[in-house]
Amino acid sequence: MWIEFRNVRSSMDDLRSWRSNHAAEILGESPAIRRALQLVRRVAGGTSNVLLLGETGTGKELFARAVHAASPRAARPFVAVNCAALPENLIESELFGHVRGAFTGAATPRAGRFVAAAGGTIFLDEIGELPLAAQAKLLRVLEQRTICPVGVDAETPIDVRVVAATHRNLAEMVARGTFRADLYFRLAVLPIELPPLRVRASDLQLLAEHALRRVVERGGPAVRLDASALDAILSYNWPGNVRELNHRIERAAMLADGDAITSSDLQLDEPTLVTTLAGGSPVARSEPRAPLAAAPRPVLDDDATLDLKAAIEGLERRMIREALERAHGNRTEAAALLGLNRTTLVEKLRRYG
Repeated sequence: MWIEFRNVRSSMDDLRSWRSNHAAEILGESPAIRRALQLVRRVAGGTSNVLLLGETGTGKELFARAVHAASPRAARPFVAVNCAALPENLIESELFGHVRGAFTGAATPRAGRFVAAAGGTIFLDEIGELPLAAQAKLLRVLEQRTICPVGVDAETPIDVRVVAATHRNLAEMVARGTFRADLYFRLAVLPIELPPLRVRASDLQLLAEHALRRVVERGGPAVRLDASALDAILSYNWPGNVRELNHRIERAAMLADGDAITSSDLQLDEPTLVTTLAGGSPVARSEPRAPLAAAPRPVLDDDATLDLKAAIEGLERRMIREALERAHGNRTEAAALLGLNRTTLVEKLRRYG
């Protein structure tokens, strides 16, 4: 028994020492976060692709940086790319580069993100938002370890480790035909599931106090969390995970009357977006926002113009505007509310100005 206890304690001390050197920004001591860190520690020294799975706001980029920092590539670049933010017609150029004159507007050559990460790690966040055509090109890069800039016929060898991340269920997307099975298997060599905040109850106070310290360090009011605020934080479901916690704390600090944040300052009784687990099942939470409802059936006068296209566009505009308001401007969440992928939503926003 003593030997077992000593081994467990030694293992925890080893993890704590490793973490202070490579993952100091990842806070928490809950079993769930320790398991995720143990996996990062085990895979960091290899060369295989890593796939980080987890809900929005669970800190996927922090874990990607930990993989890089603990790897033999730590002295080389770490390049983060938000795939959801790349315009569809420029994805290939952004990732693999282009030569001058390769397409309209290509006045100067561009190296691309993979070249920028040469010898290091490229982090492809929101990989589930890539359209199928871009997925095919990325698959070739992963298989051949070469890139072909736009406007160039010859391929160039590239030495980059890929860490990808998504909040989507890629296996379900493969079944629906919206994500390539061969790319999924290439990326998911070493999958790591990041725990949502609701299973990290023992970390909540630590994370909340850390978020408050950051607010104060950035010039915010010097306030503390009172007992009612801590009780509210511990009993809330945190659908937006650590990102939501940080935003709630920052807002509460600005709203606080006096030197302490109370439960009412946190406004945790506000409706919140219903998100989805990486596994695909809905997350239960109190007072979810109502789903987007279709507009009521219009009553037309006998002499009204039956312009179906204009009516559909008007409805689409209104529902997009409502989704963006509910998502507080977050396009990925607004797209999920509408049942669209982010690229499609961005195209509609561009079309409607």
